[in-house]
Amino acid sequence: MGTPVSAVQELTGGASRNSYIVRGGGAAKSFLRLDAGHGPLSGTAFTLAREYAVLSQVQGNGVPVPRVLAFSPEHNAALMEFIPGYTSYQKTGSQAEETKLRRDLMAAVVTLQRIDPQKIPALGEHRGSPLGTAIPADLALWRLMYDERVTIRDPLVEFSLNWLGRTVPDADNPCVIVHGDVGPGNFLIADGQIKALIDWEMTRLGHPLEDIACIIARALGAPFGEPREHVDNYKQLTGATVDYRKLDYALSLVMTRWLVGILMALSRPSALQNVPMLFAFRQINGMALIEALCRQNDVPVTEQPVHFRHADPCFSVFAYGRDCLTQVAAQSGIVAASSYKLKGVVDIMAYLRSFIDYGPESYEREEIEQISAIVHRPVSSAKEATAAICEHARQVTPSKAKPLLEYLLWRAQREQAIMRTSLGDRKDNRIRYA
Repeated sequence: MGTPVSAVQELTGGASRNSYIVRGGGAAKSFLRLDAGHGPLSGTAFTLAREYAVLSQVQGNGVPVPRVLAFSPEHNAALMEFIPGYTSYQKTGSQAEETKLRRDLMAAVVTLQRIDPQKIPALGEHRGSPLGTAIPADLALWRLMYDERVTIRDPLVEFSLNWLGRTVPDADNPCVIVHGDVGPGNFLIADGQIKALIDWEMTRLGHPLEDIACIIARALGAPFGEPREHVDNYKQLTGATVDYRKLDYALSLVMTRWLVGILMALSRPSALQNVPMLFAFRQINGMALIEALCRQNDVPVTEQPVHFRHADPCFSVFAYGRDCLTQVAAQSGIVAASSYKLKGVVDIMAYLRSFIDYGPESYEREEIEQISAIVHRPVSSAKEATAAICEHARQVTPSKAKPLLEYLLWRAQREQAIMRTSLGDRKDNRIRYA
């Protein structure tokens, strides 16, 4: 910074890296991004050093990005320009202001896509490759991370990685630069303008529709217009047409990568992570992913009834625990980051109570029965059932996937019902094009 550090303020909300505002002499500020080794991408190819290099190379090409100042391999930390502003998670403007921001964000995405990938060496060897080469190569990297780092096996991810690699649209077309996590919460606003796109750790080579899909997907966490508005903005800025099946493919790419990252984090939970947020978004993103896969495979997305048993009155202890933690989190003297974490624990307790109301025995029995029917052999335990359905999902061909997709849809809907209380305002968030 060129000056002694006088204060450090931790920021809340990030699931991948730790972020801080660092103050120097004369109240000068910088932004510090730190990989403490506990995030979902820690120790993978998506390093903070790579993110810093991408930002360095994207600068000066018309895309609003923070100016990078320094990188420390010793501390695995990047120091950047502090840009005053707020995110769309923190507050929203008038309808006219929000409409302008959504269009401006899409304009930034289009500007990024127009950068020649050859100018960004940090993006690797496939900068001149067609989509049919670049996307499977990227999926192979996510498959490796899933195989090596995830202990919570998920048949939805297994099938999606399998299916996406077999069905790349526009395979002969050139790839473009994809931010990979663009949307509400990941750009800074001041004076009614977008000042910078932030959080570039998932930048990669991909399909032109991926960042549109990403904006739509991130709106699951906070309202940000309707999908068709984003599509219309893209069409007006580029003159291109948008095929909604291809958009669903791009959405599936985005959600699958996010779910692998979430599962990597949940496979080694730490108090340094935002585990409650990861847990909630595993479900929200998983629901959006299975619905997109069903649409692409012509499997009807219909709501199935979910039945709960009557709860035992002794479980009122959960309500007591939630009330106590909520009161502590609301105390005026508590640090904002600590209050945020306590509220997350309250959400987890709400989930546990609902899961007990549903009935762990019923939950396990249903899994065994459903999976036995799909793999055409009896399985005797939940562990065996999970292994069997994951193996099936990893190998099944698209033409024979309908029973599996119907099961995955039912499974996601059941979990959505169990998590309704803990998801709060996000409980009904879905992606709908109509």
